Amino acid sequence: MNSTKLGGIAVISGGTLLIVVNAVVTPMLDLEAPFTEMMASNVYLWRMSLASLAVFLLMAGCPSLHAYQASQSGSFGKVAFTFAFLGCALLFAHEWAQVFYVHSLAVAAPDALQAIEDAEGMNLYDMEAMIVLMTFVLGWIAFAASMIRAKVFYRLAPILVIAGFFATPLLTAVTTVKLGGALGNAVLGIGFILLGREALRN
Repeated sequence: MNSTKLGGIAVISGGTLLIVVNAVVTPMLDLEAPFTEMMASNVYLWRMSLASLAVFLLMAGCPSLHAYQASQSGSFGKVAFTFAFLGCALLFAHEWAQVFYVHSLAVAAPDALQAIEDAEGMNLYDMEAMIVLMTFVLGWIAFAASMIRAKVFYRLAPILVIAGFFATPLLTAVTTVKLGGALGNAVLGIGFILLGREALRN
């Protein structure tokens, strides 16, 4: 099995996990509980562990998606791929810290974590999360746009990836945090699954 096919399997697995995390595990979180209590829960630990794995799989498969279209995507495709890969790496690091540091802090020193959350204004913790999210989202939107432009992938897959990033906040606004997150990430996850399936055909 060549590296492109392995990358396709990674992307399919990452997209599938993304759906499972947001449709099955996230709804089990008690969002009405105090901030530190929720982050100290076993459900939160499982949620972030699986989310970390999902992002790692997307990061591992990202180069294969780029290789699949590299001959047609040009300079824009290279820049977009780099941006998407960097976004995955940053998000993986962020979620890894949630699993191994923030959860432990919520268990051992909840007052310290609450003090960070209650601090007025934008602190470094907030800035880091914003930078990570923006890089991941904008990177994948650009990468999906390069796929549409290169016309190597069937258009539906990258369109669903782009739509998924917009669907999550829109659906959350008109429904609930849990339902909107589940539906929006289902669209995004299906887009990733379809991209991975195409890489498997190579």
